Amino acid sequence: MLVSFCNRIVNSRYFQLFIIFVILANAVTIGMETYPSIMTQYGRVMRALDSLFLGIFVAEIILKMISCGKRPLKYFSSGWNTFDFIIIAAAFMPGLEGQATLLRLIRLLRVLRLLSTLPGLQILVMALMHSIPRIGQMAMLASLLFYIYAVIGVSLFREHDPEHWGTLHISLISLFRTLTLEDWTDLMYKAMELYPMAWLFFVSFVLLGTFVVFNMLIGIILNSMEEARATVNAEHGDEATKDIVSQLKTMQETMAALQRTIENNAKLNAKLNAKLNAKLNVDSNK
Repeated sequence: MLVSFCNRIVNSRYFQLFIIFVILANAVTIGMETYPSIMTQYGRVMRALDSLFLGIFVAEIILKMISCGKRPLKYFSSGWNTFDFIIIAAAFMPGLEGQATLLRLIRLLRVLRLLSTLPGLQILVMALMHSIPRIGQMAMLASLLFYIYAVIGVSLFREHDPEHWGTLHISLISLFRTLTLEDWTDLMYKAMELYPMAWLFFVSFVLLGTFVVFNMLIGIILNSMEEARATVNAEHGDEATKDIVSQLKTMQETMAALQRTIENNAKLNAKLNAKLNAKLNVDSNK
């Protein structure tokens, strides 16, 4: 019964909203502590609130472990639960009493718990994690593009504009400036003073770098988001299924207890009827 009760609590929408509220309130108090005037007047209140928030987070972890039944370590089967546990456990590390800055940074990490409580943020984080290998391949393509254009830029514009194209690494920085579209036309017009067709160099690089590479990046992230959304939905679907199964087991236990009560009452009624009939027979014989 305790396991079922804890399971209903941790899966309750109101409980999840309460935890989100506590995380946001904790973030607000951490921000307020950066003001010396507030800490001078309300330092005790802030420390008390911090202890209260920490106690709520610890209670949440305990409830989730109890909801796992006879296998409390199953709590760590979820990477997000492990992430939450590490963040909360860091507050109990010995030797932090005199390290105010480190302690504040550790407490600030609790804000990241929003990632584990909001499925939407989980999708974004998982999408970024899943897209890292593909982004690495795209980065290799972009590096190759940068290198080719940087060598061309040094070869063509070094003598006329050594400030921006004098060396290979300066040329790479100029290309990055061009890719950000920040005053890149100034570089183009100065190069066109020597080579009127220099605009082909800059326009082609902008088209390939800004539109092609960036569109590839967007496509990779969108694809990863779809995969992450499917994963998160599957995990939450499994949790919902487990909750339904737990409720069914509870109902079965309740029905079994009710059936036993009915059977006991029927036996008791049978005994009472037998005694009553026996007494009536005795009275009738008299």
